[in-house]
Amino acid sequence: MNAPVRTELMPGVWLTAIQTRKFKSSFWSVQLLTPLRRETAALTALLPRVLARGTAHCPDQEQLGAALDQLYGGVIEPYVFKRGEIQSAGFLATFLDDALTLDGSPIARPAAELLGDLLLRPATKNGRLRADYVDSERNNLVSDIRSQCNDKRYYALQRLIQEMCREEPYGVDRLGDEASARAIRIARLDKHYRTLLATSRIELYYCGSAPADRIRRAWTEALLGLPRWELDELPEPQVLRHPNQVRQVTETMDVTQAKLALGFRTQIPPESGESPALLVFNALYGGSPTSKLFQNVREKKSLCYYASSSLDRNKGLMTVQSGVDGDQAEEAKTEILVQLEAIREGDFRLGELESARRSVLHQLRSTLDSQGSLEHFYSAQLPGRQPVSPEELAGLVEEVTAQDVVMAANRVELDTVYLLTDPEHGKREED
Repeated sequence: MNAPVRTELMPGVWLTAIQTRKFKSSFWSVQLLTPLRRETAALTALLPRVLARGTAHCPDQEQLGAALDQLYGGVIEPYVFKRGEIQSAGFLATFLDDALTLDGSPIARPAAELLGDLLLRPATKNGRLRADYVDSERNNLVSDIRSQCNDKRYYALQRLIQEMCREEPYGVDRLGDEASARAIRIARLDKHYRTLLATSRIELYYCGSAPADRIRRAWTEALLGLPRWELDELPEPQVLRHPNQVRQVTETMDVTQAKLALGFRTQIPPESGESPALLVFNALYGGSPTSKLFQNVREKKSLCYYASSSLDRNKGLMTVQSGVDGDQAEEAKTEILVQLEAIREGDFRLGELESARRSVLHQLRSTLDSQGSLEHFYSAQLPGRQPVSPEELAGLVEEVTAQDVVMAANRVELDTVYLLTDPEHGKREED
C-alpha cells in the first residue's frame, strides 16, 4: 500500500489518494467541511440526504440505481459526522476496482462524474432542490434525531457530551436538534446548499488501484463549475484545560439498567507528542478487554454490566460508559476513579502495559485491512495538517514507556458525571 498523496485540486478542495491493489473495490468519500453551529447543524445534516436522491441526469432512485448498476453495482450513501468544532457532511461510495472490470476499462472517471453530479448537479425543480425530496428527508432526519433515545447507551453518551460541552460548539449534535430540523423549508436549505458549495472546504478521498494522477484528473473534470467564494475559516479544536468544578447531572427515564457516563478533559491536543501515550493509557484504563475497568470494576467487583473508555483525540476528551444498577451508581463511579488513580500512581504491571500496547497496535494494523476504517482514520484527522498513517502512529505507540502513560494519566481530569436512571431511583436520591 502506497503512502497517501495529498493534492489541492483548486482553492479549498483537497484530494487524499491511496494507491493499493489490496482490495477488490475502490472506496471514495466527498466531504463538505463547515464550522459546527447550532443554527445550521440540522441543515448541513439534511443536505447530503436530499442530494443523494438523484441528479439532473438521474432524477430519481430508479434511474440513479440503473446508473450505479452500470458501474458494477456501485453504492453511494450520505453521511455526516463531527470532528472537533467542524461538521462534515457528504457521501461515502464503493465501486468495483478498476483492475477487476470485465473489459479492463477503468471506471474511476465515471464514478467521480456521478459523485460530482450528486454534489453539483442534483435533481431540481424550478431551479431549486426538489420540495418532495426535502420534505421526505426532513421527516427522516427528525425521526432519526428522536430515535437516538432508543439506544440508551448512545443517548447517555450524547447527553454527557451536551452537558460537558454546553458552552462549546462541540456540544451540538452532528444531526442538529429536532426543533431546527422540523423548521427546515426548501428555500432555506437551497440557500444553505449553495453557500456550502461556495464557501466550505471540500475533502475528497480515494483508495484503490488507480494511480493518484488518474484520480486527480477524474475529480478535476467532475468538479468543473464548482463555485468558490471566500472560504470559511475552519475553527481549531477547543482543547480545554482544568475544569473549574465537576458537574453532576442526573436524569430519569424508564430504563431497566441505569447508564453512568463520565467525561474527562485529557488536556492533550491531537498534534501533541503525548498523543501516542494517551492511546496506550486509554487501552490500559478502559479501552481494551484487559483494561482495569473491565478486569476490576466489572469482573472482580461486579459493579457494572459493562465499563469501557474511549477517546476523542481531536477534542481532547475521554469518556467512560457503564451500565449499572441505579443503587450502585455511586459505588461504581468511585471505583472507576480509583482505577484512574492507580494508573496515575504507576500501579500496573508490565504485562498490563504490554497488553494495552498490543491492543492499540492491533487496532491500528487492522485499519489497513478495511477500506472503510482507512477512510475514517484519515478523515478524522484535522484538515490543514500532514496526515499521519496508521503505520507511523503504530511506530510511535511502540516507543511509549510506562512513565509516558503515567504522565498522560496525570493530565486527565474529571469534568462531568452523567447518570440516566429510572424514576424510582431518582425519587430515592431526592429523599
